[in-house]
Amino acid sequence: MHTFDDLAIILTWPDATIRGDEKWMMFFKKIGLVKNLNFKVGHTGIVLVERATGNMRFYDFGRYISPRGYGRARSQESDPRLAIDLKAQISEGQITNLEEIVHYFETLKSAMYGEGQLYFSVAENINFALAKLFGDSWVEKGTYPYGAVARHNNNCSRFITRMLIKSSKKYHYWHGINLPETIKASPISNVVNAVHNRMIYSFCPTEGLQYFHMNRWKSFWFLIKQLGDNVSQKKSDLLPNDQIIGAVDFRSKPITIPKEATYLGGVGDGAWYSVTRAENDRQFIIKRFTTQGELEYVVRGEASVAIQTDVPWRVVYDSHLLFTHIEQNDIKIRINHIKQLEIDDFKFEIVKELYA
Repeated sequence: MHTFDDLAIILTWPDATIRGDEKWMMFFKKIGLVKNLNFKVGHTGIVLVERATGNMRFYDFGRYISPRGYGRARSQESDPRLAIDLKAQISEGQITNLEEIVHYFETLKSAMYGEGQLYFSVAENINFALAKLFGDSWVEKGTYPYGAVARHNNNCSRFITRMLIKSSKKYHYWHGINLPETIKASPISNVVNAVHNRMIYSFCPTEGLQYFHMNRWKSFWFLIKQLGDNVSQKKSDLLPNDQIIGAVDFRSKPITIPKEATYLGGVGDGAWYSVTRAENDRQFIIKRFTTQGELEYVVRGEASVAIQTDVPWRVVYDSHLLFTHIEQNDIKIRINHIKQLEIDDFKFEIVKELYA
């Protein structure tokens, strides 16, 4: 029997810009209603909090290392920089070290793709195991059609709405979380509608932790104000250049990236992959680097089928910490990761390559 006494911290960074890549958005740009396709709607994620242990796990959905038109769910299992090495302290069902936690989240902001001030609320009556099961299944599912409006598509806000409904009796079809004031779920509407009293938090290092009331009407106008930057020519000029479609294509190759590495892009972000054969014909050493050239992880993997040594192959989606895919002879082959290796053991190797 499931209990529903765990918590979830709903996060949003309203100042994050999201590149509008759907046809109806491009139509508004074409007729002049929208001046810039980088919409200031924000990004959102969720941190599950297990009451019994204080363990925390981050999940989100976005267009990170995924084909154009698609996104994917992320967690610490797929993207190791998302691991939270801090425990929530809970007393009488309430988190007592919130300020320590949000200060810690500042160190993970770039990995979470946050930008600017953080807004959040704490949802109650969650089942941690059910929420984790939902999140993990989406991580394993891989790339999925991305969209803010299309019925069966997914985006960062809709992913969190669906997770809450799957993991709590409190959230259901007729709950405000699923019938938001913004018509479709938005980052700020999730924060507001997740709590019945509409009391939410904001945090930035200079102003500290703030606790205040934001009802659905205020949430609606908050989003409208943010989107106002896209209809004003003067303000839209300050937004990122919408002629560049995020990180779909790489702009430069950092010197730390191996020569043979392959780039996989995404509207939100991309990454570099180096895949080299190990001693065993079916085993490989796989390294992933950020777009800035930082080594994220190194793993040993084993291909599901034999790979021909004399025939070209290339790295393809989906590829992350759980597994890597390569394509050879138009056949997609999965490399299952069997062991994560210590990054420090390979950093010297990279330095040697640079000065070889």
